[in-house]
Amino acid sequence: MGEKLFGGAMPGWWYDEARHAGVNYGDAGVAERYDARHLRFRDFEKEAEGIVARLGLGSGDCVIDLGCGTGAFALEAASRCGVVHAVDVSPAMLERCRVKAAERGLENVVTHCAGFLSYVHEGAPADAMVSVAALHHLPDFWKAVALRRMAGMLRPGGRLYLFDVVYSFGVEEAETALDAWVEGIRAGAGDEMAGEAAVHIRDEYSTFEWILDGLLERAGFAIEEKVAGPGGGLGYVCVRI
Repeated sequence: MGEKLFGGAMPGWWYDEARHAGVNYGDAGVAERYDARHLRFRDFEKEAEGIVARLGLGSGDCVIDLGCGTGAFALEAASRCGVVHAVDVSPAMLERCRVKAAERGLENVVTHCAGFLSYVHEGAPADAMVSVAALHHLPDFWKAVALRRMAGMLRPGGRLYLFDVVYSFGVEEAETALDAWVEGIRAGAGDEMAGEAAVHIRDEYSTFEWILDGLLERAGFAIEEKVAGPGGGLGYVCVRI
């Protein structure tokens, strides 16, 4: 069972966030290869350090990582924060996260098999929340629902770092911009990752920057900063009003 926006059992029209859009990260083989593929163009440790610094996280903070994948951020944050709740809809990705946490001797990473629309945070509101390259799995209406749920899990003044592929061009520029993005991925990370970029555009739900700005603000967040990130993505540093 999950929860509706305001509590209670899910109705029949509730979105099935466990159904994959694009690459199937529920596949154990995909999960096993995820880190090696993404390390071709990402530096997980550097990214995590940057997020920790931007959010001002400290040793007593409770952090939620929504769409944690194999733990790229969660495991780095756990060495600096009090507790990290690592949340993902993929059991295969969570298993990789647990294995890596055990290898590092980290005991403050709590894993949850859930997603944006089903995770229920128990206890006091969190100090901060991070979501990296995951929100695009939801269509825009469900992004709005997810962001409002996320705001409800944070204390007032709590901080959010949201990173995703965001379209900062006009529709009339789409063909040129998207072709350039795919070819940039190909040049930096090879044909396999370029293929995944094409699947992302075709099958997943990245949205326009102006839409995401509005969704965040309507959910109860103030946008403090936008930061360019790896793979042509955009990071948002926000505070929960």
